[in-house]
Amino acid sequence: MTEIRLIHNLQRSGGTIISKCLGAQEDVVLLSEIHPKGIEVLRKMNRNYDYGDPIFQAQWNELFKKEEYEKIKNSNYNFEEKISLIVEKIEKKNKKLIIRDWSFLDHFGIPFIKPTYKNSILETLKKKFEILNLYILRHPLELYISCCNSLPFFIKNYNFNLFIKGYENFFLHASKEKIFKYEDFYNNPEKNLKNMCKTLKINFSDNFRENLNKIKLTGDGKAINSTNIFIKKSIASTLIKKDDQNKINSNPNFIRLMENIKNYYQYNF
Repeated sequence: MTEIRLIHNLQRSGGTIISKCLGAQEDVVLLSEIHPKGIEVLRKMNRNYDYGDPIFQAQWNELFKKEEYEKIKNSNYNFEEKISLIVEKIEKKNKKLIIRDWSFLDHFGIPFIKPTYKNSILETLKKKFEILNLYILRHPLELYISCCNSLPFFIKNYNFNLFIKGYENFFLHASKEKIFKYEDFYNNPEKNLKNMCKTLKINFSDNFRENLNKIKLTGDGKAINSTNIFIKKSIASTLIKKDDQNKINSNPNFIRLMENIKNYYQYNF
C-alpha cells in the first residue's frame, strides 16, 4: 500500500509553520488543511472553496494544469478518488505526500459544521493507503487564550467546557500515535523537525530553511508569509485574571483533562 503522511493539529498550535517546514524538505508534496468536507465548509464561510480541494492545491506543486483541475472539479470524483489521482502523479515523480488535516472541523467545527469527534480523513484514507500519523499538541490553556485572542468566531461559539470537550477528543486520537509538543518545537525547531521527519519516513534536509519561501499553503497568515521560526512565550498566566484562574483550576472537566494529559503537560496556574 502507498504511504500517505498526515499531520493533525488543532487551531493555533503551530500547524502552519510546522507543516511549512516539513513541506520544505526534499521530494515532499504538501497539501494544507484538507478535509473530506472542506469544500462544503469553505462554501458556508463564503471563502474561496477551491482551497479545500486537494487537486486545486496540488497545482501549487505543478502536479496538475489548470485545465486538468477544471475538468476534475466539474466531474463526480469523491474525496478518496481525488487523493488517488494525486498519489498517482506523485509516485511518477518519486515524491512523498504529506497532508495537513483540517482537524478543527472534526473536533470543534461550530459554527460551520457539527463536530463528529472522529478523525474523518484518516477513516476515509486508511482503507486504501498506509497512513503515517503525526500529532501536534499545545497546552490547553495556551491554546484557549490564543483562540480567543485570534479567532473572532471562537468567543461567540465556545465556552471553556465546550473547548475542553474538543481538545479532549482530539487527544484521545493523538494518544494512540506519536505526539509532538508545540512548545518543544519552538524551543528547538531543528531537533524536533528531524524527529518529525523520522516519524513520517522522509529525509531531513539541512537546507530546508532556504526552501521555506517556496512553500505555498493555507493557515495562519503570519506563518504563511514568514521564513522565520520563532519562539512563542507562555501567555495564559498573564492574560487570565486571578479569579478566573481559580475557577479554571476547580473546573472538574479541566481537572479530568489535565489528568489525561499529565504525561505531556503538568502545570495549570
